[in-house]
Order: sequence, then C-alpha cells, then structure tokens
Amino acid sequence: MADTSSARYRARIGSGLYAHVVDVLGQEIIDGVIEPGTIVYADQLCDRLGVSRSVVREGIRTLSSMGLVEARPQVGTRVLPPSSWDLLNPYVVKWRGQGPTYALQMKQLLELRLGIEHAAAGLAAQRISAESAAEILERAQIMQQAFLDHDARKFFEMDAGFHRLLLEGTDNAVMAQLADTIGATLDARGHDTRPGMHDITAESVANHIRLAEALVARDVNSAQEMALTLVQRTLEEFEEVSARYGV
Repeated sequence: MADTSSARYRARIGSGLYAHVVDVLGQEIIDGVIEPGTIVYADQLCDRLGVSRSVVREGIRTLSSMGLVEARPQVGTRVLPPSSWDLLNPYVVKWRGQGPTYALQMKQLLELRLGIEHAAAGLAAQRISAESAAEILERAQIMQQAFLDHDARKFFEMDAGFHRLLLEGTDNAVMAQLADTIGATLDARGHDTRPGMHDITAESVANHIRLAEALVARDVNSAQEMALTLVQRTLEEFEEVSARYGV
C-alpha cells in the first residue's frame, strides 16, 4: 500500500541533475515563464542550471517527447504552445497542477473521468481480484479516517491508490494507463496549499466507501452508479470551490 502513483511515475525520469533539468524547464514552460516560440539554447541552460551539455540534451529529448519543445537542426530548440502538449502525460499533469491553469486542468480531467470511470467501475466489478477489491475498500476506510483527522495529504495519497486499483482492476491495459494521469492530479492536489484544494466533504468519503463496497460485492450496476455519482459530485464541488475562491 506504500506504493503511490506519484512515486511510480517519478521513477521514470529518476533523480539527480537530469530530473532537475526536466522538472525546472517543464514547470517554466507550463507556467509561461518561457513563452511558446522561444528558442532555448543549450549553453545558456548549462550555465543557468549548472549542468553539462549531455544532461541538457537528455532533458530536452524528454521534454520533446511530451510535446513541450521541438528541436530543429540549424534552428535550435523551440518551445511549443499548449496545443502541442501531451496533456495526459503525468509530468505535464503535475506541472499544470502546480501552475496558473490548475483549475482548468482539474475541470478538464474530471470531465474526462466522468465517462471513463463509469465504464471502468462496471468492468472492475466483474474482473477485479478479491484481494484488490479488498484493498480498495481498505483505502476508502483510511480516507475516511484521514478526513476525520483533517489529514488531506493522506486522504489524497489513498485516493490516488484507490483509483489506480479501480482502473487496473478492469484488466484493460488502455484504461490502466490512465492511472498515472489521475494519480498525478490527486498527488498535486494533496500537496497544493492554495485555497479550496484541500476541501473534502463527508459525501465524497461516503461515495468512495459505497463504490468500494459495490466492487467487493461484484455489483456491476451499483459500481457504475457510484462511480458516476462520485466523479459528478467531485466536479460540482470543485466548481463550487472555483466560484468561491475565484480560481
């Protein structure tokens, strides 16, 4: 249970200087500090970040795979607009979640989840292992205690694992790949200190528990109904938070 979505996707770029370059540049591009169309030069990045050209080149290749930059011979590395970004990449999700467009991203991903998790819950109710279903219920119960303890970080850590197990429980590889995307969103929210990001309702906790119980019981209809209700109410709650705090 200690394995979190954030730990899993962060492992893909490792740590150290290379990861630092990717994280710094990725966040600056997402935040608009480095604007679309800007040409970034390896030598300048080496000086600014205190790394070698090989580290910068590797970082640029990673950012290029995410659609954030484009390297052209004789031209240099050009920063690309948001329309080119891989918006489902967990790192892009993480950076957007920490940037000025976090509210827009939250709304967009919740709208995506409305359709996906409804279908996923029905499949998982039929295919998930008894062990994974029991772990989902355990996570929901820990979320309930975290809510009572006002421990938002623990709540969203368990929430990320809850939805990962749900998607992986579909035995559908395409749906399972979205677990990192959703996990990155919840991880970012758990670490976010902005107003409203830690607002959790008793209704949300209850909906997670009911969904988990439906999966344990292999009740397809109830699982689908609760998944739809859970995400729909989360979307409504977030829109209320956005209106209240003007985000």
